[in-house]
Amino acid sequence: MCFVFAVPVHAAVDKKVRVTGDARLTEESGERVGLSLEKTSGRAVVVLDYTEAPLDLSAFRDIAIPIQNGTDSELDVLVNATSDRRAEWLRSTSGRFLVRSAEEMDLTVLMTRPDLGPDHPYVKRLGDLHAFPWGYQQHWRHMNASAVSEVTLRLKWNHAAVGQTVEIGRARGFGTFRTDPAALETLEMPLVDPFGQLRVGEWPGKVKAASELQEDKVRDRDLVATVTKPGAGRSRFGGMTGGPALKATGFFRVEKINGSWWFVDPDGNLFWSLGVNCAGSSVQTRVKGREELFSEEDRSEPTASHYWKNVKRKFGEEDWRNRHTELIQARMFDWGLNTVGAWSIPETSATGRIPYTLIVHPNLQQLGKVKKIADPFSESFTTSLERNLKDLAATHANSPWLLGVFIDNELDWQGGHELVKEIIRSYKDAPARVALLKFLESRYGDVSELNKAWNTDFNSFAEIRATPGPLGEKKFAKDLDDFLAVFADRYFTVCKETMRRTFPNHLYLGCRFNQFNPIITAAASRHCDVISLNIYQHSFEAFRLITDEDRPWIISEFHFGMRDHGVWGTGLTWAADGRNQADLFQAYVSDALRHPNIVGAHWFAWTSQTVTGRGDGENFGVGFVTVVDRPVEPLIGAVRNVSDHLYPYRLGDSQGRIGEGSSIPSGPQEATGKVPKP
Repeated sequence: MCFVFAVPVHAAVDKKVRVTGDARLTEESGERVGLSLEKTSGRAVVVLDYTEAPLDLSAFRDIAIPIQNGTDSELDVLVNATSDRRAEWLRSTSGRFLVRSAEEMDLTVLMTRPDLGPDHPYVKRLGDLHAFPWGYQQHWRHMNASAVSEVTLRLKWNHAAVGQTVEIGRARGFGTFRTDPAALETLEMPLVDPFGQLRVGEWPGKVKAASELQEDKVRDRDLVATVTKPGAGRSRFGGMTGGPALKATGFFRVEKINGSWWFVDPDGNLFWSLGVNCAGSSVQTRVKGREELFSEEDRSEPTASHYWKNVKRKFGEEDWRNRHTELIQARMFDWGLNTVGAWSIPETSATGRIPYTLIVHPNLQQLGKVKKIADPFSESFTTSLERNLKDLAATHANSPWLLGVFIDNELDWQGGHELVKEIIRSYKDAPARVALLKFLESRYGDVSELNKAWNTDFNSFAEIRATPGPLGEKKFAKDLDDFLAVFADRYFTVCKETMRRTFPNHLYLGCRFNQFNPIITAAASRHCDVISLNIYQHSFEAFRLITDEDRPWIISEFHFGMRDHGVWGTGLTWAADGRNQADLFQAYVSDALRHPNIVGAHWFAWTSQTVTGRGDGENFGVGFVTVVDRPVEPLIGAVRNVSDHLYPYRLGDSQGRIGEGSSIPSGPQEATGKVPKP
């Protein structure tokens, strides 16, 4: 095996190798590491330690690790590279790859970077985008690419012969990365064509003329006429037919059966929610102030919505909304998706043909520096929540197709004591601060007792502030923890009780956590029917959620973005290419199906974001369809494959992943009547 490196190879002493688990080290040199498997099915961790001579990969977009799989098994490889082991979560990058038997490949993992800042020439000319054309992508999690100190590979395999080998090469740089202003002069303007696509470059499905969209219309109308309901073995709701006959209530509910949680559809069938967010929605991109980026026909408007423009070009101005909705439903049936997720166009929930979710966003109240948070003691929050839910209930409260309701999304719950400290720092009459002072007064009775516990000298409870004070003292910390529990319990109580008044027959799906403060998640488990989690990770195998009550969970957002379709950004979690994206979809949902608490997973999003970015600058290639409304293959093949195997896989003794050994769909499996094993 021969490796070609894009950075100088240091002597072997510059790299230390540690191997643990079910494989042993058989070879170590400056260029490669050899492993021998000691179990037919097992795991191993390989650490390439470059601490003594960190790798300078600052000139490259990706970090690449060559690997050769000399086994009879597919290797599931999770890669993590860091420049600071003490702050590894924030100063690292990761990727996941399925390496076929006898395959040799490079594991290429994007190295995200910090924000360029508003004065950078890229930002001034192209906009405050998350990704730019020369390999730059910003992310809250980023590493110092000039000082890569450690690369870890976690390998899993099934059914390989003992003694078979894996070879791993030295980490190197891969792909172009530039942030110098001179690169801007190489761009051809306008940047995008009338369809909202990058003018430069080729990729599968790129549209060259409006006549191609008319050809698409013929195929799409055929699909609409042909695919009118869920596939074989599915109930009208997309649940599993032929399984256990459970109680039919006329609405969706949840039930734990032999150790695994499930949705149960209104007719009493097992249901696992495979869904997509933003079905049919279009991204608005800013034109004003960036006119040179756009074709002449876009320049007169402040914003452009290219996805909807292209749908109108395809179906015509008069009836495009109905035709568009029909196509979304036919595609979802054809691909095996059974749930319309959050922020989807309203038309998708009005047809009575596919389950859907709703999301409400009541008024939020800034507390100190925490902007995206609800103050559950505030009348503004409670009245707006009641109003929003009542408005929706007028249309949806009796619908059997409504899976459930999300309230809020990705609130800034903060870790540790930061939220309560900001409540203390908030304005004097903030309802949450008033509640906190009452809580402390009830606990201590007199401020002098609080001063003894906190080692402070406040003259009254009204004077309490977060600083000065012994913020690390146990008593202070316990009081803050205890009030945070009160705060969280109040929030979820208000949400649950308002749901019960307005949607008495439907499920409360929680607040779509992206921060997992254990005090908050424990409170959620006491009130949510289903706990919703936005998990943007390549693997959540090690993910743990602290709860007081055993509840089902739904992954309300996940994706793996790629650059193969003319969009620079690869998303909040990334794929190396189209094959890797398809593999990751199958592996991630397989992981979810094996988890006894998880009852669904919703991809974000239906449509890829435009290359020129939505309002907040996100420009990610994360859609099931592109800006010209063409499906992204092989991702859609992976979606079909997962759907075909979904119920048999969850019901069986599943090992490996759906589609193991190939990204090519292998056809539907027949579901048995078995119930999940404990």
